Amino acid sequence: MASPEREDDVSEPDLVSDDDMGVGLHGETQEDIDRIQLEADPTYQPQDEAAPVVEPAGAEAADGEAAKKKTRKTTSDVWNHFTRGPTKPDGSYYGICNYCHAKYLQGQQRGTSSMRRHIDKKCKKIPRNKPEALQKLLQAKAAGMEPLVAWSFDQMKCRKSLAKMVIAHEYPFNCVNHHFFREFLSELQPSFKVPSRNTLRQDCMKLYEEKQVNLYELFGQVNCRFSFTSDLWSNKGRDRGFMAITCHYIDESWVLRKRILTFVPLPSPHTGRHIATAIYEKLCLWNLDKRVFCLVLDNASSNDACISELLYTTTLKEDLPVDGKIFHQRCGCHILNLIVQDGLNLVHKEIECIRETMKWIKHSQGRIEKFKLACSQENVTYKKPQWDVPTRWNSTYLMLELALELKPAIVRYPVLDKKFSKILDDSQWAILRELVKHLKVFYEATLKLSGTKYPTMNLFFSEFCEVYLAIKRMSSNEYPFIVNMGTQMHAKFNKYWSIGNSLLAIACVFDPRCKLDVVQYYMEEMCPDECDGFISNLKECMSDLFNEYVEASAEEPRMPKRQKTDVGASSNTTLISRKARLKDYLKGKKGDTTPKSELEDYLGSDRDDASLDDDFDILAWWKLKAPRYPLLSKLVRDILAVPISTVASESAFSTSGRVISQWRSSLSDDTIEALLCVQDWLRASIAENANANIVGAPLGTIEEEELNVEGQ
Repeated sequence: MASPEREDDVSEPDLVSDDDMGVGLHGETQEDIDRIQLEADPTYQPQDEAAPVVEPAGAEAADGEAAKKKTRKTTSDVWNHFTRGPTKPDGSYYGICNYCHAKYLQGQQRGTSSMRRHIDKKCKKIPRNKPEALQKLLQAKAAGMEPLVAWSFDQMKCRKSLAKMVIAHEYPFNCVNHHFFREFLSELQPSFKVPSRNTLRQDCMKLYEEKQVNLYELFGQVNCRFSFTSDLWSNKGRDRGFMAITCHYIDESWVLRKRILTFVPLPSPHTGRHIATAIYEKLCLWNLDKRVFCLVLDNASSNDACISELLYTTTLKEDLPVDGKIFHQRCGCHILNLIVQDGLNLVHKEIECIRETMKWIKHSQGRIEKFKLACSQENVTYKKPQWDVPTRWNSTYLMLELALELKPAIVRYPVLDKKFSKILDDSQWAILRELVKHLKVFYEATLKLSGTKYPTMNLFFSEFCEVYLAIKRMSSNEYPFIVNMGTQMHAKFNKYWSIGNSLLAIACVFDPRCKLDVVQYYMEEMCPDECDGFISNLKECMSDLFNEYVEASAEEPRMPKRQKTDVGASSNTTLISRKARLKDYLKGKKGDTTPKSELEDYLGSDRDDASLDDDFDILAWWKLKAPRYPLLSKLVRDILAVPISTVASESAFSTSGRVISQWRSSLSDDTIEALLCVQDWLRASIAENANANIVGAPLGTIEEEELNVEGQ
């Protein structure tokens, strides 16, 4: 119920007239009432304070307000972002943006469309055009981070992530046209506009250009030399060859890195000149032609011609260590493959019989069921039959090893399958057992030398020598075919051992577990007559190589030392000269005290016998010793970065086989190169990222499975 006081207050204005008081109902003056009525007029527009009020000549003061020039009211919402400028004599004025102060001319014949386009698209400073000013959502993060963080949608980031997904997982570009893929994205984020396949390809190319620039800048910041591997691959769908080039280096943190630099078509014929031209152009493109340490190729004759072209028709030799004497390295896995293949030719009948047996059993499900029954009857654990690739001796070894393990079931199988006729007798099984025993040394050596995530150059010398000693033992075997195999393998071994260079032994010396002692031991076992000469040449090569690094370090610009200019400097000159003469005199009495170089200090120290295990991390050891051997460690970094095989380049071919499939053979060469290179760079960045266990595990697993080990 209303109070009496309020009723009195409401009825009070009726007792007093407006004319008597000179005010309105709420205390307004007559001037306020006139202003309110004027503003109620729909044609009213306030005058700018800076613009003077123009009154018509001869008008009376009482009619002044009515005679003012009326302007249209600014009703458009664009004026929420613009300020009206002073009115010109012709009635025009400028609309000034409140954020970037852009000016747009306005008048009776001009609309606000230009100003609207400005605030919708052009203005970069308007708050609502900035992604961070949009309404954000709360998003849960992984454990160890903030539980809820602000998040806002970004179309370009989503498109970039889509491009990464397509490249890393080798999806086709037209996946964005798939109905349920678009439906899935729409359910996740309705605001995301799915790009077309052409736009997706453009995003992938932009990502390639961005990553390429980043990698180029990274190479410029790394203070080391680079080693390279290269190999060729032919695509049946395109009837042309492609060449992959991979660079290897060890960064300042003593971590071995590899990156695929290019995957380009190579014109036919694949001569040494064409290969050399393609390699040199790419080295110059990446600005690495003056920082090359070594190039690893397989044993094809065209690659030998390629090395000659690079050394004698380009300027590459001028910047190579020791005039390019250690520039060319041959793929160690390829050498082992050639040696073993010569020996396997002597037992091809037994191997072919096992190969046909595996193919027969695996041909149909019915035969597999019979073989499973044979395994159960002989109490043998069933394993899926596998046959080899004849050109890959490692797969032949694994096939023979599996056959020996399944021997009882294989012998039992002809009883269950009367059509099977490939039967081995006991003598043939004995030959295969002896063969597998001798091939195990070659297989284990190939596995060690095929690694890409750890240094392999320091392993090759000792592993290669162990292979030679195994071949030497074959000559005294009781089986004649093993003796003949040893003879064939020995001839092939001598061919590649004689054309090898000293870099293999140098890398072994820089293994703190080996040093010169291990090199001398193997040389005395293999060729005692040549041991002294080999060691002498090895020391000379190491000295020349180290001296070049010392000279290169001396040529680097250094900060000049500050000169003391104190008053007592001249008075101390005599004292310093007397001390210098005394020091020289005492040095002569003591004998030769010439300081040892870092190389001599390293060779004179004891071997690290405590690290004679397979888990020894040579990079961690040299990282710890780098302060003691600052110059020698630079040389060791470049040597240990040299891979002993071309496996790193061949690993790109398994990817290329899927990227350039018969359904995707229309991709341009630039697109193929971008897809393969960015995929390698993305996987490398995931492996190097601290959060790789969150999103990088699948890619890491894929990379391991796709590793195409040469000879396997």
